[in-house]
Amino acid sequence: MTDPYAVFGLPADADDETIRRRYLELVRQFSPERHPEKFAAIRQAYERLRDLDTRLRYRLFEAGKNESIDSLLEELACRTSRRRLTLQALVQSVQKP
Repeated sequence: MTDPYAVFGLPADADDETIRRRYLELVRQFSPERHPEKFAAIRQAYERLRDLDTRLRYRLFEAGKNESIDSLLEELACRTSRRRLTLQALVQSVQKP
């Protein structure tokens, strides 16, 4: 699979709203009737990036960038100021089906 951030043309630290806006722009630009392959790639990329949990799973297990859990926890703690993340909460969120 190609890098979903590359499909969207966004940096890896993009937030939920930026990802959602870019997804909607691309969906309007590439209709499924005229560009079925591109539309499928956009849809698949959005499935990987649609929310914080799926992005976390992607970056931990599929991206192959060997990011440390500590760096991801720090980044997530900055983004989620209302909830306190712990290593246990991170592991539980990753283990969800």
